[in-house]
Amino acid sequence: MAAQSAPKVVLKSTTKMSLNERFTSMLKNKQPTPVNIRASMQQQQQLASARNRRLAQQMENRPSVQAALKLKQKKVGV
Repeated sequence: MAAQSAPKVVLKSTTKMSLNERFTSMLKNKQPTPVNIRASMQQQQQLASARNRRLAQQMENRPSVQAALKLKQKKVGV
């Protein structure tokens, strides 16, 4: 019994980009540093806080909310 040799496997190139080009593009598209992310999140929180304060002030000035607050004060005062 003679051992059969396995057929040779040939892999064709699936990309026309070299490894150097691939890693260079990865470095260019690198994720932002954690410091930048933290600063961005703080800006978003400040913006959201300002929006929430404006919304709370608008709600406070609505007649239906004022009426509800007056009813609540009367119940607490009784």
